[in-house]
Amino acid sequence: MINLGKMDKNTFILFYVLFIGPSSIALFLYGFFPLVNYDNSISTKDDIPKFIENVRIKTNTLYQPMVKRLIIMIIDSLRWDFVTGMPVTNSLIANSSACLLQAKVQSPTVTMPRVKAITTGMIPSFIDVALNFGNKPVSGDSVLYQAKEAGLKLVFYGDDTWITLFPSVFDRYDGTTSFLVTDFTEVDNNVTRHIREELHDKSDWSIMILHYLGLDHIGHVHGPFSPLIKVKLEEMDDVIAQIQAKVQEWNQNNDPSLFIISGDHGMKDSGGHGGSTLAETTVPFIAIGGKCLQSNNNPREISQIDITSTLSVILGLPIPHSNIGTVFLDTLYDLPVSKKLFVLHYNAKQMFDHFQRLVDYQNEYAYQKYLEAIKLHNAWLNTKNNPADTTDDIVLSYKIALQEMKGILINSTVKYDFPIITIAILFLCQIACISAAKISSSSPTLKSVSSFIVLNIVSWVFINYYWQCEGPSVFHSRSSITTLIILYIIIVLITNSYLLASIRSFNIFEKTESWLLLLGALAHAISFGGSSFVEEEHQTWYFYWVTILTLLLYNSISKFFVHSRANDKKHFYKHIIVKLSLLLIGHRIFRKLNSTGDKYAHLPDIAGYLLEQENTLGMTIVLVSGLALLTWIDFNHGDKEYRQSSLMLNLIASSCIYLRHMHNHNVVKIPFYPHSREIYEVQIFWVLLVIHLSRYIYRLALAQKCSKTISLRLTLHFVVRTWIMVAAMLHRPHNVILLPFQIIFSSVICETVRDDVKQEVNTFLYAWMGNVFYFYQGNSNSLATVDVAAGYVGMQSYMPFVNGFFIIINTFSAPVLAYLLLIYHTILQYPQATNEIFVQVSKRCITWRFLPVAVYTIIISIQRHHLFVWSVFSPKLLYEAVHFTVLCSIVLFMQILVVLQMIIKKFVG
Repeated sequence: MINLGKMDKNTFILFYVLFIGPSSIALFLYGFFPLVNYDNSISTKDDIPKFIENVRIKTNTLYQPMVKRLIIMIIDSLRWDFVTGMPVTNSLIANSSACLLQAKVQSPTVTMPRVKAITTGMIPSFIDVALNFGNKPVSGDSVLYQAKEAGLKLVFYGDDTWITLFPSVFDRYDGTTSFLVTDFTEVDNNVTRHIREELHDKSDWSIMILHYLGLDHIGHVHGPFSPLIKVKLEEMDDVIAQIQAKVQEWNQNNDPSLFIISGDHGMKDSGGHGGSTLAETTVPFIAIGGKCLQSNNNPREISQIDITSTLSVILGLPIPHSNIGTVFLDTLYDLPVSKKLFVLHYNAKQMFDHFQRLVDYQNEYAYQKYLEAIKLHNAWLNTKNNPADTTDDIVLSYKIALQEMKGILINSTVKYDFPIITIAILFLCQIACISAAKISSSSPTLKSVSSFIVLNIVSWVFINYYWQCEGPSVFHSRSSITTLIILYIIIVLITNSYLLASIRSFNIFEKTESWLLLLGALAHAISFGGSSFVEEEHQTWYFYWVTILTLLLYNSISKFFVHSRANDKKHFYKHIIVKLSLLLIGHRIFRKLNSTGDKYAHLPDIAGYLLEQENTLGMTIVLVSGLALLTWIDFNHGDKEYRQSSLMLNLIASSCIYLRHMHNHNVVKIPFYPHSREIYEVQIFWVLLVIHLSRYIYRLALAQKCSKTISLRLTLHFVVRTWIMVAAMLHRPHNVILLPFQIIFSSVICETVRDDVKQEVNTFLYAWMGNVFYFYQGNSNSLATVDVAAGYVGMQSYMPFVNGFFIIINTFSAPVLAYLLLIYHTILQYPQATNEIFVQVSKRCITWRFLPVAVYTIIISIQRHHLFVWSVFSPKLLYEAVHFTVLCSIVLFMQILVVLQMIIKKFVG
């Protein structure tokens, strides 16, 4: 069952895969997520058209500022239906004092890319979702840069993302960090306290931008249906009323002003954002101060990137060079016909400058409509008295040309680095083979290694020749990063060729069960070719899990009747049948704990029911039950001589977890307990972890005199216990119950299959269990389900590394716990060969995780032109990359602990 041969080469391969695997995925991401393919050119006043063919246009009169003051109020996560919770704003919309439009937001729906879209008029790269935590200044054109160049004075208050993106634009500003999501009030009070002074005491500015964050923070922590949302919307409504009154006064005094309210993105029903659901991608755009020329009962739909060109025209500024949005000014103002046509012509000409760089642009319908609009416009200008009967035809031609060009330009903004993509896929497939193979102890010949090197190069050239490259590659540039990439490729190419030439056989093809599991894993990986299978991946795992539990139950029932005369065997299988039946019942309950996926995420679930209750008794029972089960499991499995101290430690830790949730009003409040912000409780929890670490070091020092199995068991128990304690602190209160039940599920599976299946099958079952509990927790392949609030538990400031570390622990707690439990139970089963077993089990886990990653990189490369490539396939790619990297990091950490322990043991011995 276990091969106890030479393990030195296996250990080397494990370390090699742990380092090269994530770096090859990073190489693929580098090729698949390039920056948007636009230059950093800046528009000038000379770019404003002065002629249409041979007819001179009176630019000085047709293109003048329409307002003296512009106020932009961004309410983070203001989704479309939230407007109904703002009575003052609703009344303004009802009597047409405000104009309501429906703005559509592109993926990813996170703040930094959306700010770029509003100010530059371009579609940011999808990788900006990862760069959202480390913003870099916008080096290209923007409406803010144009305003600064025109001598306008800008002030800003709110999310410091704006200050980071535009560091030298604002004359006055006060930024607040957007990442401390537990702050609902101070982050907004810091914005509001400046408003009165700017409106009444200071009149030297032309543009004021306000970015409120409290609504987004409440959504992350409590969701969109929390009572706190209503309070926050009323607070925002009061601010709008205050500003609207002043804007109305300015306009009445012939000081034209415009007040715009919008959201940067929406909010999913779960409270997060980053995905592409209707609630995340639809936000209101409200304009106060203009003339609403549409019915607010049937709002016009605009794109968020249209805001840039519209604001530029309103301010009389050159439209930013990067803009690919269309002007919707005729909705807000009653423009003279000549100005309306000129604005459309300017917008079309500016977009055509980008459009004509495309290959075969002359064959596009947009080009034909653009020429038609120019021809009609030119004829209209050359005709006396400018006849009105042809105006509608000109406007329609321009608008069709603009919409068509915008659609084509949006689809052509990203150029993939296909040579990098293909070589990364080759490396990933090779590493998957190396990880799954048995390596010969003898060194391969130079001829065989050279043959693999040549084969790799020929394969890469062949793929790139028949699968044409799309745009420039990193190989065509001369930079330090290009040199590093080429050096990396050469090293990995030679090493992979050496290891491939050393392959003797494949472990996973030796047994019938492994073949079946391989086919199941491949079926799961290949299913990612369909967007619905990606969005509803949890259904695949739920089906697989129920199937395997049913098969195990059937097998146990069969053996129960076979051993009907053997009382011991009969009694054993009777217990197994009962336990497996309970697992099936538990699965039915836990899959309803958190509704996930895309199509059915809105359905009622247990978590929603508990959160909706006015009293918190139900949530308290669930949380206390989860903590009590964890304490009981640790008490029963701990060493007898340390049970009392462990029990005391667990009780204090559980109290800290309960008190931290009590601060958020999720559980029953303890009478007379002072008001707290959860900071001190979480700090006490970290002190307990330090005490736990000290106890482990002390016990490990004593265990060095014993066998290495005892030392390794002690280490594994410490790591598992620490991981569970931290996950329990970071989890939502209703999700804490999943931690003890995952331990119980794993124990039942281990007991059921211990004597019946091979280790390859056992590894597979634990991996499946980890994925199932991952979805029980409410996770999905949408970025909106990432619980950002977990990154700020007990935090008083924004610390990117710590916040990101907490979010990763909370998100991937179940798959990592499944791996740790697998190692723990396997070491208990095979105590005589601890390091060898550890290496073999870790290699299998990495192999099974590597398979879907390698297949998915091929699938997403094929689907790179799919309609949902950015809304469905790309988020899944990020999840797969992070999941694999997290698992590699945990395996590497555990392997380092094992090696250090062996060194210490040898030294002490």
